[in-house]
Amino acid sequence: MSRRNTIAIARIVEETPTIRTFYFDYDLQAKPGQFIMLTDLANGEKPFSISECESDQFGVTIKKLGKFTSNLFEKQAGDLLSFRGAYGSSFSLKGNNILLTGGGYATPPLYYLCKELLRKGAQVTVVNGARTRDDLVFCERFENLGLEYKKITDAGCFGRAGTSVDIARELLSNNDYDMVYVSGPELMMKAMRELLQSYPGLNYEFLFERYMKCAIGICGNCTMDPLGIRLCVEGPVLAGHQVEKLTEFGEYHRNAAGKKEYFK
Repeated sequence: MSRRNTIAIARIVEETPTIRTFYFDYDLQAKPGQFIMLTDLANGEKPFSISECESDQFGVTIKKLGKFTSNLFEKQAGDLLSFRGAYGSSFSLKGNNILLTGGGYATPPLYYLCKELLRKGAQVTVVNGARTRDDLVFCERFENLGLEYKKITDAGCFGRAGTSVDIARELLSNNDYDMVYVSGPELMMKAMRELLQSYPGLNYEFLFERYMKCAIGICGNCTMDPLGIRLCVEGPVLAGHQVEKLTEFGEYHRNAAGKKEYFK
């Protein structure tokens, strides 16, 4: 198990009324796609993907959803939080002409990936979609990278109603990408998988989210059927050849008690 670190929040950036990025002055040495286990030392522990990571600072972007995250939103810069990690697999950083497709508050990990790909000299196109304007994050950050960037919401906030999958479909039909990376809600990623099946031979990787307790592969709560992949160890980033074999993908996940909960 990684050593636990308890440090002060360096700063907090309000992305939208319900989404904030928490920064910590610490050399995490994480790779794009990895996550940490974060706690306020009073209300349990939850996994969060890393959205930014430099030699002296890292950040995690969090949406206010329940009791745990509501408690985090009460915190201010200077308050103490504790974390362990980084954990899990990371994006491969392969490809020269790359499409990144994100959905909602799951998009921020693609920002860290995007910066690393650009450092390697890759050509990157980013699609950022969400249900509403308040769920669309990191727009200015991506735009400031000087790449091809497209945004869209279900509500049509920018003139067109649709999803990131709709934009990705158009881009894939008109461009010769050699790698696709995706992070978003599972049903959105299921739609992306169906789209990518029309492009045999095109490599892709998905960043998954599941309920995690231990983060070190012991409890089995984040195991996916039928491969037995532990998302906290072999994931949360999975390659396309693995994704294609997952029977539970887009069908169900498991709650804290391990019971199946089907997607609606």
